[in-house]
Amino acid sequence: MEAHSTEVTLEAEPGLAEPITAPFSQYGREDWRIRRRRVPWTIGKYVGMEAIRTVILCILLVSLLYCAMVTFQTIRSGIQFAFIWPFLIKTFAYPLFFSLPLALLAGVTLAYGRMTADLEVAAIRYHGASHLQMFGPVLVLAMACGGLGYYLNGWIIPEIHFEKNNLQQYIIRQLESLGSGVNRTILLPEGSGSLFVGQYNGTNLNRVQIDMHRDLQSTFVPQVRNQLPQQLPETVTLLAVEGRIEITPDRRGVNLHLRGVEILVPEHISGTKSGKDSFIQKFSISESITIPLSFQSRQRKLKDLPNPGLNSQIDEIEKRIAIGSGEPELERELRLALGERHRRNAFSLSGLTFPLLGAALCFMASFTSRLVPFFMSTIIVLVTFYPLLMVGTYLARSADIQPVLALAIPNAALLLVTAVFLQKVVRK
Repeated sequence: MEAHSTEVTLEAEPGLAEPITAPFSQYGREDWRIRRRRVPWTIGKYVGMEAIRTVILCILLVSLLYCAMVTFQTIRSGIQFAFIWPFLIKTFAYPLFFSLPLALLAGVTLAYGRMTADLEVAAIRYHGASHLQMFGPVLVLAMACGGLGYYLNGWIIPEIHFEKNNLQQYIIRQLESLGSGVNRTILLPEGSGSLFVGQYNGTNLNRVQIDMHRDLQSTFVPQVRNQLPQQLPETVTLLAVEGRIEITPDRRGVNLHLRGVEILVPEHISGTKSGKDSFIQKFSISESITIPLSFQSRQRKLKDLPNPGLNSQIDEIEKRIAIGSGEPELERELRLALGERHRRNAFSLSGLTFPLLGAALCFMASFTSRLVPFFMSTIIVLVTFYPLLMVGTYLARSADIQPVLALAIPNAALLLVTAVFLQKVVRK
């Protein structure tokens, strides 16, 4: 029997002028409005929501842990929670300058890592979407994070940093509103010592004990110099039967009026077996003494200046140098100011480079676990960005290299690693 071959030809339907193209790519020469409708907005929304949920959770976790640590340290130092809780609300935003880029890195790598492990990326690529289109949501989130980071680093973080190191007003408010009670410890300004009150009623105190470091010793020693040893140790203790607190009219200081004062001066005993023995010398002061406590506001440093103030200071220094007073000290101040400005910019750009690195790593290899790209990208960031940031900060302050170039090294290194990963993605 002779075999016959049959050839079947499928013709296009009469209503179709062109073959059906891929839904996401292979646009050819179609009009841009048609291509815009075929952009995978659903994929962008899906990936973006997956990443945003993780970002919010990571930011909340880091900020809450930081606030809890600051609260514990502040209350332990003697300041009541009722006086500092408004400051702690602001402190919630303080760690965002480093937690926001890391949180976005975690959100992107966990989202794309899960999609890669579940073969969702392979399915999306099979239906015509390119890796560049899947990079769209990451790029949008990264640009938003970079803009928010620039605002935080330039305006919000300097103000919080200044208040964090300038808590004198909280101490004055606490001393002014003691109320009544027993056994109260209050931190004194600038680490000069601590004040313990056995019983208090408003500004009247009983059984007062003050542990005074060297800075505070100089405020009372001139009054009783002839009754104390020539040299005093690092810390001495003052005991008073009763006392009274007086807030200065300008609210920048406090005067402690004490009566029935005894000063305990520890003295080391040499030649003993342990070598750590000491005895306490007690000096009784017959007259009343006054200890002034100064609460002068802390001067703003470079980290405390918002961007407009920092830029104004840089302009002023540059004008002074241009006039002709090229002193080495001015050159050093200029390098420090420029280094601070570009350090902030480096943290702002990290909100862009961190997630791009994480997404490129997820696309480069097909990981079976969603956590592997997260840990790998975090390790790359920790061993690349932060060490290079420290090196760049040092070079910006002390070397001949321009600060803008020195502090561009960390993000440039991450972009280089990201480019290597993307090249491997394209080849794959």
